[in-house]
Amino acid sequence: MSTKLRRGSATGKALILAALLTVAVPGAAYAKTADVTVITPGATMGPATPFTGVSSHADCADGLVSGGGVDQAIGDDEMANGNHVMGMVPSADGATEYTDTPGTVGSDATHWMAFGGSGSRSSTAFSTTPYAICLHSNLIRHTQVVMNKASGPTSGLSSKLVTATCPANTRLLGGGARTTPASVGSLKPIASFPTFNDSEHHFGAIAASDGEADPDSWTAVGGSAADAARTT
Repeated sequence: MSTKLRRGSATGKALILAALLTVAVPGAAYAKTADVTVITPGATMGPATPFTGVSSHADCADGLVSGGGVDQAIGDDEMANGNHVMGMVPSADGATEYTDTPGTVGSDATHWMAFGGSGSRSSTAFSTTPYAICLHSNLIRHTQVVMNKASGPTSGLSSKLVTATCPANTRLLGGGARTTPASVGSLKPIASFPTFNDSEHHFGAIAASDGEADPDSWTAVGGSAADAARTT
């Protein structure tokens, strides 16, 4: 999944690439002042068993979430590293993902979710830590979350790209990515970047380059090594 932040499984194994973006309503794009605070609850342990996943969330008690990140740890046994990022996305409540019909799926999100997954190697020392960027502004008062998704990759050693585009009269704040299910051990997001929904950028397939202003889209790419049915 790709998640964008803007101002203004299937049976068997499945890979899901989804695009999520948060956009602000018109008028929020030209704020002169804003403060941001980093919020993290610390590490959530797991997954401790192979081919499973774990989720955690950071919550903005004040302000709106405008982006976020994830950190993962594997303990001391680096040779047993099977821990990988499965996704980073905004959420309305810290527990629910935007995974239904693509489009504008939410508004004024205040939570950031992070997902970790394990392949064939797992450990009780694995952990996933989410980080939320909480935006405080008297000019940017509302945001929107826009999501897109696609099935795939559905064959071995392949990838699937999906792009979410902000509505007219809004500005992109950030984005994220999500792949499912965790039971496909090799499945993971392999790219997440800002872009443009135009021919020059192959409608999201090419990232915005250094110095380009006001991108309107966010792309996520999911990759996998094994045959399966999946969603991004």
